[in-house]
This record gives sequence, C-alpha cells and structure tokens, in this order.
Amino acid sequence: TVMASRVGSAGLFSISAPFGFLSLAFWANRMQTLYYLLYLPSMLAEPVTIGLILLAAGCSHLNILMIARCFAWKETPGGYLGIVRTLGTAVSFLFLLAGLFAVLMKGIVLMMGYVDIVHHILFPALHATLFGILLLCACVYLARLGMEKTIRFAIVAFVGTIWVTFLYVPFAFSPAAEYRHLLPLLPEHMPQGIWQAFLTVWAAFSGPEYMLALPKEAVDAKKLKTALIAANAFTAFEYIFFFVICLTFYGSDYLQRQDLPIVDLIRYIQLPFAERLEMILIPAYAISVVYVVAILLLYAAGAIQCLARSRLSEGRAPFWLAFLMMLLLTWMAGRWIWPDEWKAKEWITWLSWLDASTYTVLPFGFFLLGWITIRRKWRVRHAGGSS
Repeated sequence: TVMASRVGSAGLFSISAPFGFLSLAFWANRMQTLYYLLYLPSMLAEPVTIGLILLAAGCSHLNILMIARCFAWKETPGGYLGIVRTLGTAVSFLFLLAGLFAVLMKGIVLMMGYVDIVHHILFPALHATLFGILLLCACVYLARLGMEKTIRFAIVAFVGTIWVTFLYVPFAFSPAAEYRHLLPLLPEHMPQGIWQAFLTVWAAFSGPEYMLALPKEAVDAKKLKTALIAANAFTAFEYIFFFVICLTFYGSDYLQRQDLPIVDLIRYIQLPFAERLEMILIPAYAISVVYVVAILLLYAAGAIQCLARSRLSEGRAPFWLAFLMMLLLTWMAGRWIWPDEWKAKEWITWLSWLDASTYTVLPFGFFLLGWITIRRKWRVRHAGGSS
C-alpha cells in the first residue's frame, strides 16, 4: 500500500495504516503502569504523596502536549533520517547508542523483576534464569510479527490485565479499611525524601516518549493527543486507587516495610468460587510484560539497523541480533544480579533514573528542535520577503 511504502522499512517495521485511539491509549497506559504499579505504594507510604501523584500527572500532561505537537509539526524531525538531518551523523550515532542501551536495560529490568515475583511467590523452586529466558522467547514470538501487529496487541494486553483491578474494589469498602491513615493530607512538615519520591512517581508516568521513534505517518496527531490524555488520566487514577487501597489496609508504617504491597494483597482477596488467586492474577501480568518487552525488543532491532546502516539493513538480522543481546543480558542478570537482593534494588533504582531522564529530555528535546527549526524557516522567509 501507499502507507506501507512511506512508513518505515519493509518487514518488521512496515506500517500499513495509522494507529487508532485504543492502540495508542492502551500502549501508553501499559508502558506506564507495568512495573511501577506493583511497588510504588511502598515507595510513597505517606498520605501527602497523593499530591505528588497529581503533580506528576500534571507535569506529564505537559509532556503529552509536547509529544502531540511534535507529530503535528512538519518541521519536527521524524524517523532516523529526520534525526540525522537535524543533529548530524555523529550526534545521531551517539543518540542511537544511548537509545539501544536504554531499551535493553528497561527490558531486562522489567522482565527479571516479574520473574523475581513469580519465583518468590508462586514457584520458589523455579530456576529464575531459565524462566527469564522462556519469557524472553514469548516476547520474541510476539515481536516477530512486526511493529504494527505488536503495537496493536495493546488492546489484548490491556483487556487481559485491567480486570484484575476490579478485584481490589472490595478493599475500599471493607470494615478493616482505616481511612484515618489518609490523614493528614497536608502535614506541618514534609517527610524526608519527598523529592526522591517525586522522582519515582515521575518515572512511573514515563513511557509515552517512546512513541517519538515512530514515523509521523503512523500516527494521527489529533488522535494521539486525545489518546495520551486519556491514558495519562487513567494511569493517575490507577496509581491513586491502589495507593489509597494499600494505605488504608496496611497503614503508613507497615506499608513502608512491604516490598510488593499490591501483590501481597492478593492473598487477602476472598471469592466464594476460587482460592489461591495469586496463581491466576500473577500470571495475568505476564501478558503486559511480554507486550512491553516485545516493543522494546523491536526498538532495539531498529536501533541496531540504523547503527549498522547498510550492513544489516536487509532481512531480520538486526532483530535476531537484538534478541541475542537481550538473551545474553538476561542470562547475566539472572546469574549475577537478581540473586542478590541489594543489587536487584539498585538496578530498579537505576531504571527509575533512566525513565525519569528519558521522559524529561526526549519530549522537551524534540519539541525544542521543532520550534527552533520553525523559527529559522520563519526568519528565512521573512528576510526573503523584506529583500
């Protein structure tokens, strides 16, 4: 089709039609809430941090407006060639190297973090490294379908996991819920580490910036703006909902000692027709994990293809090279990093810094490049008209 000839390259990265509202909104929401949702309540703990979630959501809204504007402006660099024309070959090479490192690190931490949950709660005798490799193979099975089908899988990933949220609703009306734990919302003295907590919350809203790597023809700017606003608002609702549930159930002091409070709450859910719900709910999260890591794997393949230029531009060699890199890193993480609880927490902290950095720099950077380009062209036209 005409769209396929103008968007990306053939094969993995060809896109036949622009993505719709649901695909864009669910993609952004799953990227935001995939892993941070599980441990964010214990990082916040204090009721005043509800304001931090609202503040981060407001700042994220500004980022969303910049991302949508980047797709609306013709002058904003789009795709690899647009970045090369704007930044130059050398800077673009460094930019792609940094992007390859970012997506590989994010994919490994997300995948091994989920593997660690399954290992400690469901199957203690499970070999974590082997399970991580099997999970990566599931990601490859999805990613091999190509960028278009993988992104549209967002609808399945969202529907396959959002139903879990409804099982937590009874905690809001439980007699054991102590709503006094929500007070005071405005204490006399701010708790220590409030800005570190904001950094984590800000990182928890990251994810939409990865859309900037898509070609402009693949996204309708108007649909993108509406979809990202809806996704951002729903993400903020999810964070506040689960934080309030955990805070009223555990209390601030005990909540701080919980590593994964939302996962531990599963054991308190009582249904007349089912027991051991963690055997069902925790595997359900694998749908979102496979989906997000598959997208990151495709981004890594795209970065390798651009870095290698003509040497690996044909066929699926960049994709399989990205798979081998992630396979090696998964094996290394499972063998030397994740068995040590302290090292695993350090990597999660580094992921927070990475996500906060990319969500701060990329939308503003692309927006600034587009604005500067527009100003330059306006000055050239204005000078030509005057002469």
